[in-house]
Amino acid sequence: ALGIMVATTATLRFIEVAIPGPAGFSPIFAPIILGGYVFGARFGFLLGAMTMLVSAFMTAGVGPWLPYQMFTAGWVGLTAAWLPHLKHDKGELFLLLGFAFVWGLLYGAIMNLYTWPYFAGDSTTTWAPGVGVIDTIRRYAAFYVTTSLLWDSAAAVGNVILILALGLPTVKALDRFQSRMHFQVQ
Repeated sequence: ALGIMVATTATLRFIEVAIPGPAGFSPIFAPIILGGYVFGARFGFLLGAMTMLVSAFMTAGVGPWLPYQMFTAGWVGLTAAWLPHLKHDKGELFLLLGFAFVWGLLYGAIMNLYTWPYFAGDSTTTWAPGVGVIDTIRRYAAFYVTTSLLWDSAAAVGNVILILALGLPTVKALDRFQSRMHFQVQ
């Protein structure tokens, strides 16, 4: 299941790069969230990390940012497994929608940490050594709002739309697949 889902999400990312969608929308996070939710934390982490690795080779996106993308996408799948399983009702859908929205913003906020210390410019938005924790958080918040919030909002809304359209049917299909492939040796 992991190999099939990695191949699928990596292909989705290739399509996303070839035919860019609106703003920060990316179709890869809904499958990562749903895979982690159904199959567990280890599966979710590997699905997110391997999706970024495989798709980087497909899209010529290998660079120093790749490990950051792999870990952050892995955390998306890993934390999806921490959600309580409500077994195919509206509560489960709302839980997945909220989770997908939050990670749409959080993924971008975490990825910005990779480049933020290297930016030069306005002292209210750039990193500076020796400032306190509160000032650093304030500067990063200003940086995030001015550079990425709009882009990441599109990613969050895209995640919500995909989960709304495909979430529960996909969870049911993945649950059915998991129950058929689960066996126990006695």
